[in-house]
Amino acid sequence: MTLEPGLHVGTLCLKDVVPRRFPAEQRRQLRDLAAIVVAQLRLLRAERDIREREERYRLAEQATKDAIWDWDLVTDAISWGEAAETLFGPRPPEADLTGAQWIERIHPEDRDRARATIAGAVDGTEDHYSDEYRVRRGDGTYAQVLDRGFVIRSGTGAALRMVGATHDVTERRLSESALRASEERLRLALRAGRMVAWERDLRTGLATRSDNARELLGIGSGPVSYLTDRVHPEDRAHVEDFSAYGGALDAVEFRFQPPDGPEMWLCMRAEQAEPERIVGITFDITDRKQAEARLWRTANHDPLTELPNRALFQARFKAALAAAERDGTGVGLLLIDIDDFKDVNDTLGHDAGDAMLKEMSARLSALIRPADTVARLGGDEFAVILVAPYGLAEAAAFAERLVARLREPFTYRGRPLASKVSIGLAGYPAHHRLPDELMKDADIALYRAKSAGRNRIAVYAPEMRALTERRVAIAGEMREALAQRRIIPFYQPKVCLVTGRIVGFEALARWQHPTDGIRAPGYFGSAFEDPELARMIGACIIGHVAADMRGWRARGLAFGRVAVNVSSAEFHQPDLADTMLGVLEAAGVPATCLEIEVTETVFLGRGSDCVAAILRRFHESGVTVALDDFGTGYASLTHLKQFPVDHIKVDQSFVRGLEQDGDDAAIVAAVIGLGRSLKTQVTAEGVETEGQAERLRAMGCDFAQGYRYAKPMIATRIPWLIRSWGQGPAPARKAAR
Repeated sequence: MTLEPGLHVGTLCLKDVVPRRFPAEQRRQLRDLAAIVVAQLRLLRAERDIREREERYRLAEQATKDAIWDWDLVTDAISWGEAAETLFGPRPPEADLTGAQWIERIHPEDRDRARATIAGAVDGTEDHYSDEYRVRRGDGTYAQVLDRGFVIRSGTGAALRMVGATHDVTERRLSESALRASEERLRLALRAGRMVAWERDLRTGLATRSDNARELLGIGSGPVSYLTDRVHPEDRAHVEDFSAYGGALDAVEFRFQPPDGPEMWLCMRAEQAEPERIVGITFDITDRKQAEARLWRTANHDPLTELPNRALFQARFKAALAAAERDGTGVGLLLIDIDDFKDVNDTLGHDAGDAMLKEMSARLSALIRPADTVARLGGDEFAVILVAPYGLAEAAAFAERLVARLREPFTYRGRPLASKVSIGLAGYPAHHRLPDELMKDADIALYRAKSAGRNRIAVYAPEMRALTERRVAIAGEMREALAQRRIIPFYQPKVCLVTGRIVGFEALARWQHPTDGIRAPGYFGSAFEDPELARMIGACIIGHVAADMRGWRARGLAFGRVAVNVSSAEFHQPDLADTMLGVLEAAGVPATCLEIEVTETVFLGRGSDCVAAILRRFHESGVTVALDDFGTGYASLTHLKQFPVDHIKVDQSFVRGLEQDGDDAAIVAAVIGLGRSLKTQVTAEGVETEGQAERLRAMGCDFAQGYRYAKPMIATRIPWLIRSWGQGPAPARKAAR
C-alpha cells in the first residue's frame, strides 16, 4: 500500500515487516491494523495542522488587529474573533449578535450605503465584499472601519455565509483628514499670501512648484528658466545666483513679468535641504513695493506741486556735485522766490496762492531738461539744479529766460495774476564745492536780488558773503543791545520856516555802544531787514519816546508832535496801531502828540490792506501820518490819494541840489505845490544852509529839518534846546550850535 508523504517512516510499508509465511487471515488482520494506525496518524496530522492554522490565524489576527467575523446568512448569526474586543472595547458584541443588529450599529449616515453594498455582494455575482463606514463602539463612540469579506455559496449558487475581517482605520483616517486639512490650510495660506512653494533639483535644474504657481505666476513646474526668463533684466543676475545656490542668499527681491498681466514684484527665500536640493518659497510683494513707493514719494515730494521736496533736492544736489567733481563738469544752482506771494494769499485767498504755486512748478518743469531737477523747498521758494554742460554763464542765461517766462501772467478764475520772481544763482566750480556752502551762496545772491528791487537775477560774488556775514553779525549785536536796553531815540527838531519856532521832533534810533559810542542807523540799518528785529526795535523806540514825552509834558515843555519811523515789518502786525496807542495811553500821553512816518516801501510791500486799516486807525485817533522820502518812489501820487497822509517830507536828495540843480528845484517846487493843493503840510529834510532855507521859504514850504538847525540829540538835551531856542531863525541857529 502507498502511504501519504510525511507519515513516520515506520509506517511506510507494513508488508515489509509481515512475513508471507503468515496465514492469510493473520495477514489480513495485520493489514487492517496498519490501516487503523495510518488513519490515526492522519487524524493526528490533521489536528496538528488545524492547531497550526488556528495559531497562525490567531497571530495574524493579533498582528493586524482585525476583527474576524463569520456571518451565517441563513440564521443571520455573526461569530467574532478575539480582536473584536480591541475594536469594540472591553465588552465585545454578544455571541448571538445578528446581522440586522450589526447593521443597526452602523452610523445612520453610512447605514443605507453599507446595507446596499452588502446586498450587492450577497445577491450579485461578485463573491468579494468591501466597504468603509463608521460603527458604534461599546462606549457609544464611533470607529471608522474598513470591512472586507467574501461570500460562500452552495452548489446551486445560493449565498450561505459571509466571512471577513473588519479593520479599524480610525487613526489612519484621522491622520489622513488632518493631513488633508493641513494641506488645505497650506494651499489656502499660499493662495491668501500669494505665495508659491517650490523645490529645485540642482543636478537637473528642474523646479517643482506648488499647484497655485500657474494661477499666481502663469508658470508651472519645469526648468528654472520658466521663471528667470521673465525676470526684469536688471534683476536677473541676482535671481540666477539665488536659484543656483539657494541658502547662500537670505532673500532676493525682483521684478517679474507674467505671461498675462502687469509686471509684479516677487521675493524669494530658500534653504538647502540636501546637497543637491534646495526648497523655498516665492511670494508676491507688489502691494508692499507700491506702498513703499507711495511712502517714498510722500516723503520726498511736495504734496501740492508734486515736485521733489527739500529732502530729495538735497540728495540730488549732493549727487550732482559728486558727479561734477568726478567728471570735471559744473553744476548751477538757482534759488527762486516768488515776489509778493503773501499779497496773493492775503488778497485772493490761499486757493489763489496754491494755484500760483502749481503754475510756477508747471512752468519750471517745462523749462528744465530731464537731467536737471526742479524742487519746491517750502512756501514760495523753489530751486533748480542744472547739470553739465551748463556753466555759470549758461546758467545765468537760463535764469534770464526763466524770469521772462515766469513773469508772464496767468489767469485764475477769470482774473489775470502776475508772477514775478527773484533768483539767486551760484555754481560749481566757480564758487564753493560743498553743498551747504553753495546753498548759502545762492541764498545770499537771492537776498541781494530781493533787496535790489526784486524781479531780477543776482549772481553770487564773494563780497556778497562778507556783507551777509556782517549783516548777521550786526543782527546778533542788535539783539544783545536790545536785551541791554542800549537802543534809544535821538531827537532832531522840525522848524517852522515862517516863524522859526520848533513845531516838533523826529525820533531817530541810536545805539549806545559800550565801547564805540553812539552808532547811527548807517551802521546797523541792515537789522531793519529782519522782520523780527525791526519789530523789536520799533517797540523799544516807541516805549522810550512815550516815556520822554511824558517827562517833557510834566515839565511843561511845548515840544509839538514827535515823529516815529515805522518799518514795513511792523505793519505786518494787524494790531500795530492799538499797541502803539496803548503805550501812549499807559504813559498818559495824548495821541495828538505822535506822528508816524512811513516810506513808500510800506505801501508797496506785502499786506497793503492791513497797512490801510492801520493808518486809518492812527488817523482816527489823532495821530498824523507823514510820507517820508517823498518823490523817490513811482506811485507816490497814488498813495496820497489812497491813504490818509497828513504830511509830506521831501527827500534830502532833492534838497541837497536845490541851489545848484534846476531839476531838483523844480521837483521841490512841484512837491510843495502839490502839498498846498492837497492841504497837506510839507517838510524839507536835510536842510544844511541858509540859502536852502531861504529858497524853501520862498517856495512856500512849511517846515524844515537838518543840520542847519540842529543835529539829532539825546532826550536829556531836549529841555535845554526848547528853552534856549529863540523867537526867530537867527537865534535858533545860534542856540542850536
